[in-house]
Amino acid sequence: MPIAVHSVAEVAPLIDRVRAAAARTVQAMTRLTASEPDVLEVLRQMKFTTMAWHPLEERALNLIEQVNQTWTCLVTLRALPFLFARHPEAGGFELNLGTEGGTDILSLAPGAVAAETFAAVHPMNDRKLPKDLRKLADACPHVRARYVFFAAPGYKVQGFERRAPTRRRRSGGRLADRGERRHRLLGPRGRTFLGHCIASAGGQ
Repeated sequence: MPIAVHSVAEVAPLIDRVRAAAARTVQAMTRLTASEPDVLEVLRQMKFTTMAWHPLEERALNLIEQVNQTWTCLVTLRALPFLFARHPEAGGFELNLGTEGGTDILSLAPGAVAAETFAAVHPMNDRKLPKDLRKLADACPHVRARYVFFAAPGYKVQGFERRAPTRRRRSGGRLADRGERRHRLLGPRGRTFLGHCIASAGGQ
């Protein structure tokens, strides 16, 4: 179910709940591996049974689902301090976490902020970043500020923020673009994205 967050002070307790659910599942895994000698049965239970726990709700969950939802939840929650600081006009945020439908983060004030979140080995795996940018453009065309937040461990540039293209200058007889060329393909319609831990889909 959607979660409404009205201030930055509410973020840390939610992260603590995610951590507690993870600890609960790790304890269950420890008991399982200690008591089950058949390694394939261990993996079967991890994949097919509800031996794990939802990161933010008091209900059992499949382990693979918990792993995926945990990191999406953490990306979402850790995006909130940035959004509260940059968009005080948002009035707080509604979070659609896990398998909830709809945009992952929406401002409580209509039309102020919308964001998608994800975690992946690389933001271009399965073209996840361009897909989320397009999803926001289609689902929230009138929202003033739109973002995609992501976690990609080991990825050197952790995210992107839209900026107006810089003026190009000549270098050694050719035009140079001040090092932004490697980011340009990540943005729709030739926009450039760089900086912060986000990909801005438009707006402020």
